[in-house]
Amino acid sequence: MPSFPYPKKRFGQNFLTNEHYATKIIDSININEEDAVIEIGPGRGVLTELIANKKCKKRFAVEIDSELSEQLQSNFSNVEIIQKDILTFSFREIFEQSAEKLKVVGNIPYNITSPILFHLLENTSFIYQAVLMIQKEVAERLIAKKDNKEYGILTVLVNAQAKVEKLFVVNRNNFYPQPKVDSMVIRLQFIKNTSQIENYALFKDIVKTTFNNRRKMLKNSLRKIVDEKDLHKIKSNPLNLRPENLSINDFLRLTSEIAKFK
Repeated sequence: MPSFPYPKKRFGQNFLTNEHYATKIIDSININEEDAVIEIGPGRGVLTELIANKKCKKRFAVEIDSELSEQLQSNFSNVEIIQKDILTFSFREIFEQSAEKLKVVGNIPYNITSPILFHLLENTSFIYQAVLMIQKEVAERLIAKKDNKEYGILTVLVNAQAKVEKLFVVNRNNFYPQPKVDSMVIRLQFIKNTSQIENYALFKDIVKTTFNNRRKMLKNSLRKIVDEKDLHKIKSNPLNLRPENLSINDFLRLTSEIAKFK
């Protein structure tokens, strides 16, 4: 599309060029007349065009690039283009406007994939579902099982709040400019919000602390959270395990037990 500005490296822009995959992504979010849809990083509008032609309550696209935002707004009159950093974007405000839980879709910049996922997790009270195209290696971490080196902070925190589905892989040659890695499209069906997880702040602290010391046994990494005198009271999980040996339910039980000491 010659009318659009060139990709900007500082924004991690790799534009999807294959309309076949664009259609598959939008079909995967299953937009209906009652939905409010938010697209993250519309770029040159390959997904935006498909969203614009769907029957739904409201359509939004959040784009940090001012040049792209201006061009998108002139091309799509029925989509509200919001020029903003998605990491500071308020899903609550859109939810309060639409009175329906939101559906989120987007081709996510590789350099801020984890921050975007954490931002979505902080807003699961307002988001029903997300279909995201992300770096394949990150997607593999999200669907990893315990006792696996790919299993980590992102795996546990995301899967504690969402059902994660692997949909399909998109080869790197379907983007401009071409990235060095392939992508994968995933669906997140949010099943819990932070208020539904007992002691969520402590849960997150335990997950991050133990995985940031993933080579250590729990009895050593948990010393940063639990007083030495209370360590021996922990019965929910053997303390000679490492964090990758714990399931999500194990972490939740551990959190509930440690909360009694705090």
